[in-house]
Amino acid sequence: MCRMLIAAGSFDISAIIDDFITMAMDQNEKHENNADKEFRHGDGWGIVYMQDGRMQVRTSLAACYEDDAIETYRHLETPLCVLHARKGSKGSVNLENVHPFQASGYAFCHNGTVDDDLIFEDHLKPAGDTDSERIFYYLISNLSDGLNERVIYDKYMGIKEFTGINSIVTDGKTSFIINWFSKKPDYYTLKVLETPDYAIMSSEILPHFRGGDWSRSNNRDIYRLNTSTMEIVKNAHLA
Repeated sequence: MCRMLIAAGSFDISAIIDDFITMAMDQNEKHENNADKEFRHGDGWGIVYMQDGRMQVRTSLAACYEDDAIETYRHLETPLCVLHARKGSKGSVNLENVHPFQASGYAFCHNGTVDDDLIFEDHLKPAGDTDSERIFYYLISNLSDGLNERVIYDKYMGIKEFTGINSIVTDGKTSFIINWFSKKPDYYTLKVLETPDYAIMSSEILPHFRGGDWSRSNNRDIYRLNTSTMEIVKNAHLA
């Protein structure tokens, strides 16, 4: 179980980081998991960003709200940022299980738990023991024409035992954001903010951006986000 977000365009990354930390510390929204107890996401964190036209992925086993290293990213100049804070439900608390995972030109992070025994290509070797890494490899296996909404939809329809398969997968230029869950809609429903300057999708409405015109995704929505144009398209090619 996790908190995650993606931002594209011209955005204040320091404010994004502040709000990400607030989410991870369980000091923002109420949902099914924190109605009567604290529900922090402190089992490691990771970031995806663009630098000199190339996608960069960094992870840390520390909780983002206790890790001084996160301060080094406050002055990044990047058109894309993905942040993920883990609360482990499957797999040990170690660096190999911290999202985002990276393979075949993609980076991937996930919120939820999947119990299916997923099959993927032999050359994709999990470094850790999470369901999340295996979902990623299942998703990017046997892609004849690359990743698209139809591929994602069909593959996720093949997963039967799960609480959530909320995912962000990106190659730096195009990102797919998937809202897919079986329970706890307050915890799993993604929030969407589109402005002329930037676009954000997040597990929770971000405090610094609370005044924006946020919308809520629907279960099984699949969004495509273009880094250059900030355009968000929902459920393309699924009609």
